[in-house]
Amino acid sequence: MELLVNVRKWIEENKTAFLPPVCNKLMHRYQLNVMFVGGPNERKDYHIEEGEELFYQVQGDMCLKIIENGKQKDVVIREGEMFLLPARIPHSPQRYENTVGLVVERERLKTEIDGLRYYVGESTNVLFEKWFHCEDLGTQLIPIIQEFFNSRQYKTGKPNP
Repeated sequence: MELLVNVRKWIEENKTAFLPPVCNKLMHRYQLNVMFVGGPNERKDYHIEEGEELFYQVQGDMCLKIIENGKQKDVVIREGEMFLLPARIPHSPQRYENTVGLVVERERLKTEIDGLRYYVGESTNVLFEKWFHCEDLGTQLIPIIQEFFNSRQYKTGKPNP
């Protein structure tokens, strides 16, 4: 992988990767994982990571839904804006059509696990969650999302007892 990249050309060459449900393509995977994420997507899942994440909106606006101090909050990130998400904050990126964002995460330690969580309706009560060691969100989230859609929790809207 080249270390100097023409970003517009790279996005154009990889636009087929920006398809739902995750819309994600990893560009660099070293100490920092650099990925681009396209829209549209409408996701109900929330990602939880041990480290900070940096969001930069290259094209268009997005809404980053977060849960902070037990309350839901929307962080609108406009084109050209950057947002540093603190560690361990559940977040759900909502991307609109024809948008592209840059996300930078640090490489996970071997002992760290990420979470993917769904909540009951608009509450902060956990409906379903899965924890995993993350190496590439673009490939690892899809099977977990499919597992949720096949789960009893999804079908009933109620957490397992």
